[in-house]
Amino acid sequence: MNTNTRQPQWWTDKETSSWDRVKEALKRDWEQTKNDFSSESGQDLDQDVTDTVKQAAGKQEIPGPHVANPPDSWENEDAVRYGYGAGVSPSYLAYSEWNKDLEGRLETDWKSTNPDRPWSQVRGPARFGWQRSHQTVGSKS
Repeated sequence: MNTNTRQPQWWTDKETSSWDRVKEALKRDWEQTKNDFSSESGQDLDQDVTDTVKQAAGKQEIPGPHVANPPDSWENEDAVRYGYGAGVSPSYLAYSEWNKDLEGRLETDWKSTNPDRPWSQVRGPARFGWQRSHQTVGSKS
């Protein structure tokens, strides 16, 4: 994770704990998504939403190092983490789907805590994390 990333006021240990639990599953899902959209940096991991949800819930083992992505190759972890955290935060529970109001609030929070990284660079990964938090809602404790 980018060590310069600062957290907004609504970020608590709950968001950190939830993120730590699902990070590897979402990391694999993000790599698969990039591959599916013909990104040169994505990897075909045969990962789908079902795999991601099961891995995030601890019901499916995440493949070992010979299949997994190198830990430092995921340059968007901070943005996906931010979106995922917002999706599980009580501050954003009123939003059941991504919309302009939600995005505006997230952009404002991002800019206030991470002024050196433009929202335009993190919008996609943040949305990905937020959407995945809603797909793993059944796995949250």
